[in-house]
Amino acid sequence: MKNFITKKNIWFRIQQLIIFVLHLILLKWMYFVLSNSGAFSMTEVIYHFAGMSIMGAVLIRGCAYWARYHYLQELKLKHQKEA
Repeated sequence: MKNFITKKNIWFRIQQLIIFVLHLILLKWMYFVLSNSGAFSMTEVIYHFAGMSIMGAVLIRGCAYWARYHYLQELKLKHQKEA
């Protein structure tokens, strides 16, 4: 736990925190809609679920992009050290 946050990985940990917070927001939104969907009109429920689907898709794509970016950066560093 001592080396969980270092000067070298601080931006990576900040990205993880942002992803975590965005997922908690999405989870809270899901809970809100599922708890109150009986009081909403069908159109409102459809809009909420469409919005949650879009947010979920953006989170998945964004996380995959960040992971790929870090992977490619590690590959570049590895190749630079080998050369």
